Amino acid sequence: MEINQLISEQWLAPEVRAALFRALPTVKGITMTEDVPVADGRRGVAFGFDDDVARQSLVLDPQTFRYLGSNSTRLQDRTYERADGSRGTFKAGTVSLTAQLEAKIVNQPGQRS
Repeated sequence: MEINQLISEQWLAPEVRAALFRALPTVKGITMTEDVPVADGRRGVAFGFDDDVARQSLVLDPQTFRYLGSNSTRLQDRTYERADGSRGTFKAGTVSLTAQLEAKIVNQPGQRS
């Protein structure tokens, strides 16, 4: 979880990204899968772990080691209650994808360019 947070939420020097990319498959319980999609169609190497309800994967570019997004697959059904009181169910096998389209260093919070 800590490596996922570092890679997905912080700027890291290329050599640090590369070191984490090499370290991830050595962590007990982490699986590595090539050619995994993120929400915008790009594909990369997924480093995944299973929790009680889903297989969570962070997906990295194998050349630059940059974070591309995430890929998650439900391992069991989960029923939840909506704000209006109705219920919905995520079925086992449901896949959720995200993509990080852009990331850059700025001078202050909220700055876009």
